[in-house]
Amino acid sequence: MSFLTNLNVKCMEYTQFTYNGMSIKIPYRLKGKATPEEMREAISAWAGTQSKTQAEVQEYVSANKKIFGLDCSGFVYYVLNEATGGAVREYFEAKKGGTLSYAYGILASELSNIDYGTKITMAKDIKPGCTIQVKKGAHVMVVHSVNKNAEGVVTSIVYAHSDDVGASHHGYINIGDETKDLNHASQTWRDTAYTNPAYLQTVYTHTVLLKPVQDFV
Repeated sequence: MSFLTNLNVKCMEYTQFTYNGMSIKIPYRLKGKATPEEMREAISAWAGTQSKTQAEVQEYVSANKKIFGLDCSGFVYYVLNEATGGAVREYFEAKKGGTLSYAYGILASELSNIDYGTKITMAKDIKPGCTIQVKKGAHVMVVHSVNKNAEGVVTSIVYAHSDDVGASHHGYINIGDETKDLNHASQTWRDTAYTNPAYLQTVYTHTVLLKPVQDFV
């Protein structure tokens, strides 16, 4: 599969998580880093040979955030590293030293640090795989789709993330002026988890295309 396909698939492994064909919402937990495979293994170990309903599985997952909870850096690190075939992990291990497993991974501020990539200041230059930093590095999101009209002008940017408001989910930004940054008044943020999606725009810091991702976009 292509990088773009992998990126979208890996995002949906969290945002549209399933177990035995049942849709299960993944909760948020600070420092939560479990992979989708680890989550399914944990559910299977709990369920054993018993047949569980969707409601029962959801109740178990929601009540055990220590096992299933996922934070923003856990989400973005897994998605980008899997989509690049391990290039993100290799890059940061060379930079930081040691082994950076998903359980002991990379900070949100590092995944969106301009020292590790190229800062993007216009919507038209944003590509799938870019990371969006908000709250001055306390939170990170990943762009997985950039939509354009027939003239090739960027009309919307779709991102995914995990936070304490909406857990693992998608949001998007309607682009009114592709020559402006994402915090410009011409851009409109939409995130169903927020009663006031414009809040994210007010705490937006910058967008970065990480060096280990650049070769894939």
